[in-house]
Amino acid sequence: MNKHPETDLINPQTNALAFKVLQFDNNTYFEALSNFNFYTVILIREGRGHITFEQTKYPFSENCLIRFPIYQPFQLKADGPINGILLQFHPDFFWNHKYQTELPCKQALFKGIDEVPLIKISEEEMKKLLHPLDNLLLEVEGDRLGRYDMTISWTKIFMIYASRIKIERGSLSSGMESETPHIIQKLISAVEEHFQSKHRPADYAALLNVTIKKLNRVTRQHLSKTIGNMISERLITQAKHELYLTDKPIKQIARELGFQDVAYFSRFFKARTLTTPHVYRISFREDTPVPQH
Repeated sequence: MNKHPETDLINPQTNALAFKVLQFDNNTYFEALSNFNFYTVILIREGRGHITFEQTKYPFSENCLIRFPIYQPFQLKADGPINGILLQFHPDFFWNHKYQTELPCKQALFKGIDEVPLIKISEEEMKKLLHPLDNLLLEVEGDRLGRYDMTISWTKIFMIYASRIKIERGSLSSGMESETPHIIQKLISAVEEHFQSKHRPADYAALLNVTIKKLNRVTRQHLSKTIGNMISERLITQAKHELYLTDKPIKQIARELGFQDVAYFSRFFKARTLTTPHVYRISFREDTPVPQH
């Protein structure tokens, strides 16, 4: 991989920082104990030192994969020369992709993070991880059609490779194969299929033939959210997608998402995004005439 400076990618839907890739040769970026509003993955190619995580220090050396979930404070200090690559991405980075494609990688890399957050990898594994990063950097540094979508795709390939490595190390709980994740996958599929017509947790409990209490318990345990949160997030994701990519009237979008009252849909959207559907749409389409209702 060639040397590249820090490269940021702005989410075109929100104009907020969505993604960062940085090749570093010192630990300046990590000197302070930082609480990043991003998922973080670090590849250490050369060098050694330690990271501080949950008040514990863990040594690292060359060919090391390090990962942290969102809002997890950590600090990295090198003992001498160091060379590595940092990737950070906001949860909204995969905003227009289904839960099914995102969950397995997040589950593998960022759940159960109270375990040691470092994974020692081989030279061959490092080469495999660097391949999508080379292609990713070519996309984010250019300005070609579909740059954002291609960046998402190469990042997903990288995450899949990294997730496979972690799973092969056997550091995941055997619960990944248990009944509970199976229920979660069934729930994810059900939400994806029915979110536009079924908004109540009770509907999904009935579909899966389990109690709401049990379903909420397993979603909190494995996804850190309730069924209601899952439904709301899926509705908001689709609403953002429609508001940004189409010229459909807001009333039509509300109706297609199962809201018969456009005023209630606007309140629902604002409570979760802190802005109204109309303001969200015009915030990044100021030069486009927008139908309001």
